[in-house]
Amino acid sequence: MGAWGHGSFENDSALDWVENAFKPAGAAAVESALRYAAESAEDLYLDIDEASAVIAAAEFVAAAKDGDLSKLGTTQNDFATHRQSLTSPHLLPLARRALQRVLRKSELQELWTEGQDKSWLNEMTNLLARLR
Repeated sequence: MGAWGHGSFENDSALDWVENAFKPAGAAAVESALRYAAESAEDLYLDIDEASAVIAAAEFVAAAKDGDLSKLGTTQNDFATHRQSLTSPHLLPLARRALQRVLRKSELQELWTEGQDKSWLNEMTNLLARLR
């Protein structure tokens, strides 16, 4: 994983998902990424790309809910294009479930929790709170 920070969009996987899925499909890509994780079997291991897509999608849903664009980084313009379609009420509980799934069992969760730095976990806890 090419990562340069602990933020939702500070890794290659999230930015690739924005470019290849979100830009062309908008809310449909968000719902697909979230639904995949939220409805997956508990023993299914989510890889880095899948988990990064979930986190990016959840971040877009949170930004649509509360208007906080500070976590979007370079994806703010992409978000603005699809913002209205991301306000659908069914996306909030889906985003919460999907993010909780990433935090329970995923390659990304394992990588970030191996060390002493809790910055990523703090970011994810804050994101989860924004989705409530």
